[in-house]
Amino acid sequence: MTTIFKVCSCNGTMPLDAESGAKLGQVLNTETLIVATELCRHQAGAFLSAVEGVDDVVVACTQEQVLFSELAQYKKSVAPLRFVNIRETGGWSAQANTSLPKMAALLAAAALPQPEPVPVVNYVSRGRTLLIGPAHSVLPWANQLAEQLEVSVLLTNDDPAAAEPSTEVAAQPFALNERNFDVFSGSQVVVSGWLGAFKISWQQENPIDPEVCTRCTACVSACPEDAIDWLYQIDMNRCVGHRDCVVACGSIGAIDFGRALRDRHGEFDLVLDLSATPLVRSHQLPQGYFWPGDNPARQAADVLKLSQFIGEFEKPKFFEYQASICTHS
Repeated sequence: MTTIFKVCSCNGTMPLDAESGAKLGQVLNTETLIVATELCRHQAGAFLSAVEGVDDVVVACTQEQVLFSELAQYKKSVAPLRFVNIRETGGWSAQANTSLPKMAALLAAAALPQPEPVPVVNYVSRGRTLLIGPAHSVLPWANQLAEQLEVSVLLTNDDPAAAEPSTEVAAQPFALNERNFDVFSGSQVVVSGWLGAFKISWQQENPIDPEVCTRCTACVSACPEDAIDWLYQIDMNRCVGHRDCVVACGSIGAIDFGRALRDRHGEFDLVLDLSATPLVRSHQLPQGYFWPGDNPARQAADVLKLSQFIGEFEKPKFFEYQASICTHS
């Protein structure tokens, strides 16, 4: 299949003539190009003749692209049609008299085969969202998001601010009692995956397992050292081992000082990381993972974005390049 080039001097305003057409044809490895002067007006018949077949047609005019497209549609043409601007990029430039090579290059580029479609990856997010970080940072946002998303929280003690519960949390002793969301706790958190398929693992180290705890408050009342706060976590720096809390918890079994199985894991669609430092270290953070740091404005902006990442998404597929290591003898 050949390519038909239609070139016009735009009413003689570009330095294109019969000699130019011959040179362009030679460079483009086709017959001499007939240079029109009014291809979009009185010489439109030449364009209509070009689109009668099935060969690719390259029109060196973007100014009248809509008109040429409508003419081809009226003609019920099936010829692939492309447009390229040689007027503003060459023929009307300050170097117009020496722009013929550039025009030839633009025409040749326009005639190249269309690139293969970029492979895509489909992501599905149902809104299962995990908030990670210290309680004073995580819980206020979790309470706001619980009505919109399927929220879970993973409470950590990764920064000094989480060493003691904030006055805001302490003043709301029943903040976790309503169970608007699942609560986990732990450390050594590892985040991997991408939008719709995040895998989170952590170590359950506090004796009270929030996944089992019923928030009955019996342990809080039973602890003689007041080592259990209203987040239902034991402050091990204050606990001296009376184990009254274990007795109070009874058959619920949420408190275990000798827990053997510490590994925990879960799968989520979205992650809001409110840790002091990001849990994911990469140049390009994965879609659906947000780390706004301790900036309230950025946190609010990322919270708003979370609801936009629910549904099905199609993204270009990228490949990670790893240079091979070669040895020479």
